[in-house]
Amino acid sequence: MTIIILGGGITSKETLPEQVKERLKNVKTYFNKHKLNILVCGKYSLDFDKNNLPKITEAELMKRYLIELGIPKNKIFKEEKSRDSISNAYYAKKLYFIPKKEKEAIIFTSTYHLERAKYIFKKMFGKKYKLMFRGSPSPFSKVKTEKIIKRQKEILKETKKITKNMKDGDHDFWKGKFYIIDYYKKEKPEWIKRLVAKGK
Repeated sequence: MTIIILGGGITSKETLPEQVKERLKNVKTYFNKHKLNILVCGKYSLDFDKNNLPKITEAELMKRYLIELGIPKNKIFKEEKSRDSISNAYYAKKLYFIPKKEKEAIIFTSTYHLERAKYIFKKMFGKKYKLMFRGSPSPFSKVKTEKIIKRQKEILKETKKITKNMKDGDHDFWKGKFYIIDYYKKEKPEWIKRLVAKGK
């Protein structure tokens, strides 16, 4: 079994936002008991201007933070191609799980992202994989968290629409689709961009 940690953006100062730090602290507690390999996922968000891209990936920042928490660097693997939750699942499977013939994972994200993460990973990995999920508490206010949950439900509806013809486990369905189909052309609300940019 491998631990997967989903990225949650990079701030405008190229640091980890609070919600990602919460995920990593949650993983540290779990790792202390189980000593599993860890896969950190994420390049950087699609929100960044192509002329002003971060000089570091989400995965590298997460790796550094985990090492600060005391996790040995030889237990941490990076996936640095994905730029959203769907590509998190795609590249985790293609670049790590298939080559290593790994069939079990426990996925760590934030509680408000759990429902969508479960749908995406079960759809991408299929029934041949055993997947478990853990959610970290939201670091935001109750009002802000409820707003994020509402937004996640809206995106989940869109995700289900674009995957309605995708068979479970058929990751090749996504070949040639990332970041160019209409799903990716919809503008994010400014409050979401600010939330990630400020990291809190």
